[in-house]
Amino acid sequence: MAAGRASFEVQVFKEDHWVTEEVRETESSARSVARTIFSRRSCQGVRIIKNWERSDGLVTESVIFSEQREPEAPQVSIVPIEAAPVCRKTSDYYRLESRITINRLFRKYLEKVYLTPTELIHNYKALQKVQQVDTLFPAAVDRVATIQARAVGDEPKGRRDEVFRSVAQMTQKARKAEEHPQLPTLKGGDFNRVVERVEQIAPPDEVDYYSLVVLSRDLVQHRNWLGKLERLVQLTDPDKREDVLALIDGVVADLVGVPSALQDILGYQKNLAQALCSIADLCEGRFVSEKSDAREQIAVLGPLIAQGRMGETRKALIERLQIQLSSAQPLNRHNPEQERDAFREVANRMFRSDGFLGGPNTAAALTRRFSFMLEGGGKAALPNAIGGVITAMPDTQFRIAYLTELAASELGTELSNEIFGQLRHLLRVRDLDALVPGGSPPRDKLLYATRLYTNIESAAGVPPAQREQMLAVLDGLLSTYLKRTGLIERLDDPTQALCTRATRLVEFCAAGLLPPASKAQALSRERVVALLKQPNFDMRFIDGTSDLAQCEEVLRDFHALLVRAGFR
Repeated sequence: MAAGRASFEVQVFKEDHWVTEEVRETESSARSVARTIFSRRSCQGVRIIKNWERSDGLVTESVIFSEQREPEAPQVSIVPIEAAPVCRKTSDYYRLESRITINRLFRKYLEKVYLTPTELIHNYKALQKVQQVDTLFPAAVDRVATIQARAVGDEPKGRRDEVFRSVAQMTQKARKAEEHPQLPTLKGGDFNRVVERVEQIAPPDEVDYYSLVVLSRDLVQHRNWLGKLERLVQLTDPDKREDVLALIDGVVADLVGVPSALQDILGYQKNLAQALCSIADLCEGRFVSEKSDAREQIAVLGPLIAQGRMGETRKALIERLQIQLSSAQPLNRHNPEQERDAFREVANRMFRSDGFLGGPNTAAALTRRFSFMLEGGGKAALPNAIGGVITAMPDTQFRIAYLTELAASELGTELSNEIFGQLRHLLRVRDLDALVPGGSPPRDKLLYATRLYTNIESAAGVPPAQREQMLAVLDGLLSTYLKRTGLIERLDDPTQALCTRATRLVEFCAAGLLPPASKAQALSRERVVALLKQPNFDMRFIDGTSDLAQCEEVLRDFHALLVRAGFR
């Protein structure tokens, strides 16, 4: 370009950025091209950039024409769903469970327009537009109404009318917010200040709603998932108000509930098994991946999720994990012969010493997953799938936790005979050594068996009578082990000083190695009580210590230990 001359770039808007389409020498020619391009309904936006090279060689740019239109509503259908929460009030449609349903039902639509459910229901234009997409909205209402009517015994038509009324109220509410003259604009990264401003102009019960309206206005400008996540993290200030963080949490929960958004966040995953393990890591703040473009954002959000400060995000992640785990999609598509190894990897990743990540629904998801690996598959294979999961995972603690969690699930009520039969079979052993990992020291064996006891004792899905029978079996195994090994007798070595003997026994009682109210624990406590009842116990306990202050300290520490061990 010669100095003092101009050129004109005609740019078009594609998804989330501007792309140069043509370059013209005159403004009139550029405007003619721009009008032609914008006449196409598929064009979202067009602009003309004037480039002027000055005599000093510097080039200045200026936008001399720009026009954009709202993207056409995509022609998509709903995703069939089998469950939906029953919403009796319009406010119920704003809850996480409802937004998860919106995410699943409108997945194809939301992924095309890059909207989260929060943006959809808090932005008047977005909410109005989805209702204009051919048969999409009526089909969605019909599906939800049918499911809700079946759940509560209502007439489908009545439920349909009620859902339409609620949506009309939501739309009217969004329009009112759109026209609010005093609603602030979100500028910079201080969302706390926006909420404070909203608190001055809105009723207390409407502050969250109007704050999310402002947030949604900002987020709809970001036309890709990672852009939205980056913006949300910019607005996250964990050192300030928890209620404001909760609003951010809800939108992040919506975001991770969109499959394509979650894929963008996780980055490359070699197979479904790895992806499921990564979601579990994300739930616990342990996800690290150099292949994720969102690693900087995860570094901020991960600890908050793990600490329980972003509960809705964690719940949405677990929901997504359970859906994928329950599906028939291979865990290792490229190496089908390694499918069972992949299953073991994922199952181990779901296991915790106190149950499963996601609880009973995760145990049910593992069962459904294994049923697809059996010949015939499907519902008929579910009873055999329980035995398959147990065989695949040889650790007894895993097996007990799996069965007790499964018993508390909706699927577990259909498979109770198989579940309790497997539980009785697992506990039908000759001694404790057959139940715990071989080669473990006595302390670890006791702790392992006590964890089994605790899992069964807290199992909500196991009927009381059966639970008491299983606890009695475990208690018997523990008691027999203590007597057979002489463990308590070795602690209470009569050749040692009374101070040493009593301290060892009480420390053993306080260590949590035995169930608190068990017969096995009573054996060790009886030994302690026998020592305490000896004449002049305190004087004999401090025998050999002449310093009065030291004697008082030794006795004070021992009595504190007694209290920790449950002796009063």
